[in-house]
Amino acid sequence: MQYATSQVVLKEKFIGHNARNLSELDNELNKWAQQGWTLHTMTTTVAGNTGLGGGDRTVFTLVFYR
Repeated sequence: MQYATSQVVLKEKFIGHNARNLSELDNELNKWAQQGWTLHTMTTTVAGNTGLGGGDRTVFTLVFYR
């Protein structure tokens, strides 16, 4: 069995809590699935505001196997 990991960072809006680039997570999951990988584990970490014009960041760590 092989394992692989990937990370996707979603940027939150400055005001509100809707991710602007949720499609990036979909694209990453579909990319790995097309290569025959199965999602094993997904974890999230939230980083606070990163300065002017920036909202929170949610980091998804994905672990795949095949």
